[in-house]
Amino acid sequence: MDSERIKEQIRKNAAEIVRLNARIHDTVRHRDESAKKRLEWKQACAEFHTRYSNLAFPGAYVGARERIKAGDPNTVEAAICFLEVRPYFFRSGYMFKDILRKCRRAPLSPDQAGRLAAIEKRLLEWRARKAAAKEKEA
Repeated sequence: MDSERIKEQIRKNAAEIVRLNARIHDTVRHRDESAKKRLEWKQACAEFHTRYSNLAFPGAYVGARERIKAGDPNTVEAAICFLEVRPYFFRSGYMFKDILRKCRRAPLSPDQAGRLAAIEKRLLEWRARKAAAKEKEA
């Protein structure tokens, strides 16, 4: 499985989720103006919710945690790639935490274990910088 291809797909899918979510925000402001505007908003919501799981994670986010836990090789690789990319979109922070927890317990190849260790290191460094900045503000 090509990690770079997976990462590029994650980035593209994240951009699409952001676009779909923005469409909801754009249409919600005008939904009470007319029946047509309300329908546009409902369609935006429906499209977002219909496509979200498949866009949020390669192979669909629904069931991904269970597939990671079971050690499915394609899902574990997608999970490591997701953690490396750390995409930003609606609910991606919660997903990052869930996927990280599952990967810590998943059967990993030596390469994947090293990549996960690098992710953990970057996360600790980020938390330290965040705490230092908070200390500075106080």
